[in-house]
Amino acid sequence: MENWDDFQLLLALKRANTLRGAAKVLGVNHTTVSRRLHVLNQRFSLDICMLSQGKVTFSELGLQLLSAAENMEACLAPHLSQINTSVKQLKQQINLSIPPAILQFVLLDELHEFQQNNPYLTLSINTTYALSDLEKSEADVVIRASHVPDEHLVGHRLFPISLGYFMHKDYLDKRTSENVSWITASVTERPTWLLDTPYPNAPISLSIEDLVLRHQAASKGLGMIRGAHYIARHFPNLIEFAPASEHYADLWILTHPTKKSLPNVKRLISFLLKAMRSKQILIDCAK
Repeated sequence: MENWDDFQLLLALKRANTLRGAAKVLGVNHTTVSRRLHVLNQRFSLDICMLSQGKVTFSELGLQLLSAAENMEACLAPHLSQINTSVKQLKQQINLSIPPAILQFVLLDELHEFQQNNPYLTLSINTTYALSDLEKSEADVVIRASHVPDEHLVGHRLFPISLGYFMHKDYLDKRTSENVSWITASVTERPTWLLDTPYPNAPISLSIEDLVLRHQAASKGLGMIRGAHYIARHFPNLIEFAPASEHYADLWILTHPTKKSLPNVKRLISFLLKAMRSKQILIDCAK
């Protein structure tokens, strides 16, 4: 057992409990896993694992080797983040996690400019509204909307995202106030912000989880929305019929303390700060 791949094989078999499951974990095919297990059994002239009705069972020797594999993995785990970071730096790669709407309507051209100005650097962009795990190197830099970001992260607070209430410009032409309706992210419960609108008792007729698609639906006259100014301005049919009394959240540019001094991270954060601040009037219209 001098090859780390053999220990990874045992860990995958334990976690997946089947050959096909282990193949999926390792990113190989079922035949490869079967062959590697056969070679391992031959090396010891004993069965490391047995198959019973498609399920993996470890022998006494297999359990001892599995324990060693788990101990090795536990020793390696604290160093994986720094190792992955070093590999990406050597490959000149940096990962940015960003909300899809911010990329689409605010930073798409700017990030293309960043790539052109840094042709040696590969910029990998993950579009998600969830906060990527910087400790596990899922991202090097994140842009997120948050009232209070995680305390262990470091970065820069930018400005809030201003909101308004929007409808199609002709939405009220053939409707009375009793015939209007809302489009919201969920229908499980009525949002409290409805109470601050001119139509607090209007029903919710449509639920669309995606932020941008809610704006698109409203622009087609399907209902009223609470939307972001920076998105709504891209839909000419939308009009703001009332201002929102509150902002959504503050935008932040964040990284992990262990990454903040890395040259590529510093370069990207510096660029993002300049680019985002130049777009403040589009995002925080109350400014």
